[in-house]
Amino acid sequence: MAPDDRESTLLGLAAEAVALVVRGSVPITARLIAAAPSLRVIARSGVGYESIDVGAASARGIPVVITPDAGAQAVAEGAIALMLSLTKRLGALDAAVREGRYAERDRLEVGDLDGATLGVVGLGRIGRKVSALGRAFGMRVLAHDPVASPDDGVEMTDLDTLFSRAGLVSLHAPLTDATHGLVDERLLALMGPDAVLVNLARGGLIASLDDLLTALNSGRLAGVGLDVFEPEPPDVSHPLFADPRVLLSPHVLGMSHQAKRRIFRAMSEGIVAALRGERPEAVANPEIYV
Repeated sequence: MAPDDRESTLLGLAAEAVALVVRGSVPITARLIAAAPSLRVIARSGVGYESIDVGAASARGIPVVITPDAGAQAVAEGAIALMLSLTKRLGALDAAVREGRYAERDRLEVGDLDGATLGVVGLGRIGRKVSALGRAFGMRVLAHDPVASPDDGVEMTDLDTLFSRAGLVSLHAPLTDATHGLVDERLLALMGPDAVLVNLARGGLIASLDDLLTALNSGRLAGVGLDVFEPEPPDVSHPLFADPRVLLSPHVLGMSHQAKRRIFRAMSEGIVAALRGERPEAVANPEIYV
């Protein structure tokens, strides 16, 4: 369903809505909020809320409930899973066996996380969990976040230094005007040979798929793991989606069995609190309670 169709459908239901439960990139616009006179709470799964007009909600005193902790561990594990798969070249190894090319095992180089340098862009809840898991694998960890406080065992640095020193880079920054297109051709060109990049945050953090393909073909990237895209679903006719060095997931790595239970419980509890006139545990617009 196209974005315009989604909004039209929601507008037809908004008049009676007391609460909105939002998933994915469904747009909750100022127009939609204005069309819902009885609306008292908006609940968004996960921590990102760029598809919601938070200003319009705040102007009405409507809390925007988020679930920042519920899926953090699942996303962090997903990041490590992508890095492991790409570093160990599981796709190429699997294909070699299935296609009867067993003798190629001596020519297929397999990498290590132990002793590698991990760069984490965005040191929030998820970024800190990825850093901790990286250290458990024996990786040195660099991080870039202009607002986060340092974490034990993590070296804070600027983006250029991170991309030039890290053999693996994991993106966990929020999508804002400042971070949109953050990872571009210039940054990717700083990476050492055979680096790995994974993105489980927002697709818009990467300037273009062309930049990723150029980095792969130049040898700056040995592998790319993407759980998020811009737009979603992506246009899979782009040649990046046919490249065997790219591992893909349909924005689902943060929705493990445990994560889903935690996310929907947290959303439900937040909605109930708001409808009772209480402050939910986590909201995107805490200023409405000042």
